[in-house]
Amino acid sequence: MKTGGKSIGMYIPENINGVKDMLFLCRSNKISLLPIGNGSNIIISDNGLNNVFLKLSSTYFKSAAPRGNDIICGAGVMVNRLCDLAQGLSLSGAEFLIGIPATIGGVVFQNAGAFGGSVSRILRYAECMDKAGNIRILNRDDICFKYRHSGLKGLIVLSACFKLKRSRKTLIEGLMNKYLTRRLSSQDYTAPSAGCVFKNPAGSAISAAEMIDRCGLKGRSIDGAQVSTRHANFIINKGHASSKDIIRLISLVKKRVKSVFNFTLETEVEII
Repeated sequence: MKTGGKSIGMYIPENINGVKDMLFLCRSNKISLLPIGNGSNIIISDNGLNNVFLKLSSTYFKSAAPRGNDIICGAGVMVNRLCDLAQGLSLSGAEFLIGIPATIGGVVFQNAGAFGGSVSRILRYAECMDKAGNIRILNRDDICFKYRHSGLKGLIVLSACFKLKRSRKTLIEGLMNKYLTRRLSSQDYTAPSAGCVFKNPAGSAISAAEMIDRCGLKGRSIDGAQVSTRHANFIINKGHASSKDIIRLISLVKKRVKSVFNFTLETEVEII
């Protein structure tokens, strides 16, 4: 979103021991350590934060390699790299993730997805670190996945293993192109955004974007924040928005949708 105040800093550890060291340092100084993926799905307070962001973007956390029909990725691997690697290996299952501007750690933590798919569908296990610095290997069934939610709060995702299946490269490439074309043709890339702001209503035939559109809110602005005229579930930064503007607009959208549809939208973006 390109908004928000300052934090104490950002720490990029060289390896797992560096993560553990920073956990202990922050705990001893009573400072929050907040893992951050690509930062594409968060809105940070204009007042700033008394925390250190943890970003697993060093070489150690950017490895990706096949193991049979599985692919194991470090938390810092970008999602598109997973998709491209899978396609090159004739492995199918991750195509729906193409174009999501996120890291593996981020999409696992948020159970991200698109086009009817979600990360939990292809995850075999996640390697995580708890607050005490212990490494935990959690199988997919050990994690309480829900729509755009995982049970990993309080844990740091270090790596993940994805179970895929053999297919023809041309078929995989075709699916990737199809999904990427749909994404580029429907979503708003004209200004900074955090992607879809609200979760789609469970079991409803109407999406969050359709609800917002039917409420006549496309193009509605509060100072520098605007509901996209292209995709009603996007809020864009027109260039001078503050986080407060965005949060106020989120509140306005929720109130209008509640008034018209008697439904309370739930945010998909994380407000910190």
